[in-house]
Amino acid sequence: MSVRRYRRDRGFALITALIFLLVITLLSVSAMRSSRTELRMSSNAEARSVGFQTAQAMLDAIAVHPAATPVIGGVGYTLCTPTEANCNRNDLALANGLFGNEIATEVLRARIERMDPADRPPPRGTESSIDKFDAAAFEVRTVYDRAEERGGRVTMVDGLLVLVPKTN
Repeated sequence: MSVRRYRRDRGFALITALIFLLVITLLSVSAMRSSRTELRMSSNAEARSVGFQTAQAMLDAIAVHPAATPVIGGVGYTLCTPTEANCNRNDLALANGLFGNEIATEVLRARIERMDPADRPPPRGTESSIDKFDAAAFEVRTVYDRAEERGGRVTMVDGLLVLVPKTN
């Protein structure tokens, strides 16, 4: 009787081992898919962060560089980076060639537009002689675009006031 039982149970160990192997394989494939999804998510988050920080850095560079916001032209006058369309001037450049490569490769673009009214009194609290200055308002738009390389696209818009000495 023990010989018959042994012959009947011989295939059971093989089937059990194959089932365990199948379960382990399915768990491994599931873990690999989850890991790959998490890697894509973290890459997207990094690209979004880089795009946001680069666009914000260009906004800041424009705000601190007086030549980037010349008080010329009237309302609607635009100054842009070389590749931007429909601008009055396309020669926006920042100090020391900042972002030169990104602008040349069209990864970064900027558009500075003079807003209405042409001149306004500066806001209180600017710690200057308010009666000696007017303020020119600008809308600054920067675009970081690496969408073709799966690096994301970020557009940032900010307002900027420039103090202008009164001529009277």
